[in-house]
Amino acid sequence: MVLIDYHIHTAMSLDAKGELIDFIETARRRGLLEIGISDHFHFSEPNYSMTLKNLPEYKRKMDQGKFRSGFPLKVGLEVDYIQDYEERIKKILGALAFDYLIGSVHFVDGWAFDDPTQVANFQKWNIDKLYRAYFSLIGECAQSKLFDVIAHIDLIKKFGHKPKGDITDTLIQTIEALKKGNVCVEVNTNGLHAPCHEIYPKKSFLKLCFEHGIPATLGSDAHSPENVGQEFDKALTLLREVGYTQIARLTKRKRELIDL
Repeated sequence: MVLIDYHIHTAMSLDAKGELIDFIETARRRGLLEIGISDHFHFSEPNYSMTLKNLPEYKRKMDQGKFRSGFPLKVGLEVDYIQDYEERIKKILGALAFDYLIGSVHFVDGWAFDDPTQVANFQKWNIDKLYRAYFSLIGECAQSKLFDVIAHIDLIKKFGHKPKGDITDTLIQTIEALKKGNVCVEVNTNGLHAPCHEIYPKKSFLKLCFEHGIPATLGSDAHSPENVGQEFDKALTLLREVGYTQIARLTKRKRELIDL
């Protein structure tokens, strides 16, 4: 059984705790093949992530850990997609030689919809319109070709708000964007510990991804060492149930598929 966890946040992410060595030790104990660190980066929201000036220190620290730990470690970054910032992202992050970049969306119209302190703002939206607005941003994120993986692709469901109508057309458009952007969908187990109590993405969405040939990766979205590889037995069951027999392995922005 091959286990790779590419979505891990250390203390350099403002909302996480634990040093690199702590995450590596947990990965060793749990028999993971390799892990990737992907701390948060957002160009315009320093209260939610590292700032631009932190990036060289982050990359240096993680690269040192890669060589000193003796454990297969990849260095990535989770980057919030922001419209009109594509050229800045490409210029700044492209110069730092990451193994992979994860694209994600945590803001709609400036609202941090996954922040528990801002959950009341869901009442201001028509839920179906919110889903379409969110997935429109996900599609732009995927098609930007800046990223290798799209994180927790249906994060908008985090607090249990589900669309009232049929949004299959929106999901298909999103999958077409994934294909155009040549990116992987992440199977993220952190949703099992959120109010929605469901892996990101839900089974029917992941099945559509498989049917359209979208490769998949695994991520725990760990924000502390004990969460590395959390619930991966459920993630592997889900992947196999929808038809996946391989997952993506990423090195220096190159992808290979390995058997589960």
